[in-house]
Amino acid sequence: MPYLKKITRELSGLKTITLSVILLNLISIISLYSSLHQQGQFVGETLLSKQITWIVASWLVFIIFNYINYRLYYNLAFFIYAFSLVLIGAVYFIGYEAMGAQRWLSFGGLTFQPSELAKIAIIIIMAWFLSHPPVNSFLKSFFLPFSFVGLSALMILKQPDLGTAMLVVLIAFGMGLFSKINKKYFIWVLIFVLIAAPFSWGMLKSYQQKRLTTFINPNIDPLGSGYTIIQSKIAIGSGQLFGKGFLAGTQNQFNFLPERHTDFIFTVIAEEWGFLGSLFILLIYWLIIKKVFDKLKKIRDPFAYYLTLGIGIYFFLHVFINIGMTLGVFPVVGLPLIFISYGGSHLMSTFILLGIFFNISRNYK
Repeated sequence: MPYLKKITRELSGLKTITLSVILLNLISIISLYSSLHQQGQFVGETLLSKQITWIVASWLVFIIFNYINYRLYYNLAFFIYAFSLVLIGAVYFIGYEAMGAQRWLSFGGLTFQPSELAKIAIIIIMAWFLSHPPVNSFLKSFFLPFSFVGLSALMILKQPDLGTAMLVVLIAFGMGLFSKINKKYFIWVLIFVLIAAPFSWGMLKSYQQKRLTTFINPNIDPLGSGYTIIQSKIAIGSGQLFGKGFLAGTQNQFNFLPERHTDFIFTVIAEEWGFLGSLFILLIYWLIIKKVFDKLKKIRDPFAYYLTLGIGIYFFLHVFINIGMTLGVFPVVGLPLIFISYGGSHLMSTFILLGIFFNISRNYK
């Protein structure tokens, strides 16, 4: 009991985030329960049980990382990065394929996605580079750190996993933009990307090309690659202001919406609880992200500063891109809604980052 009191006392300054995440976990269980119904029948008891188990396990992992001194990641930055590459590389040899992609490893009955660890590794390695005094050299201050990012992104893209590869790059760029790196380097790279983009079309898989074309006009293939976006928009729009009510969403209950328990869980929430329910979810995320970025004002250690910055950007991009994807304003890239979507790998990695943030926060009260 004294141990539990100590945890409660030390987390008291971060109670807003703690309570917000608990609330999101409860919303996750409720929404998953609804999404795993088909025509009034509950068909996903196993999946729901797994998610509850992952939530409990993730909180235990969070407690562990909450008590690991964040400076340890500075010393192990290159090891963590190299380990993430080894796991991503192992996917090509001993990974298994599901839903048209080979992204998962399985050990002892536990399945996880190594690219989720890559997100953490990129935040740590970028924080290591950015915490050193900047050098007015393109090769040393920009090309060197972003070559690490590019290698991870290319290996993830090869799986193929365009969404995670894009996220890794966006996290690194976000951290770089808020650093002391000369901003003209970013402008040069953006110009190069815009010029090279048309020529990279042929490098994409056919399903990735379809996702991009149907993003522009879902009606090009309304029964194929555009189907999910169309049904998602219908579901969100039909929720109107107050929603249709729990277990009353027609697009959800009658199985019109694919992947509604994973990447499109926000659609289930919007259909059942309407605009006000969706706004409530956004408010919770805003509170979490705001608290993370507010902590930057108190941090004096450069490494801790950039770690926190990377964690805040990670949270923001996951929410921003996922919800934008369900609304049809972003292409479907397969990013989960943190703390809510079904899945153990992304849930565990998010709680690891949350634990790292809590440890930093306890050092900079």
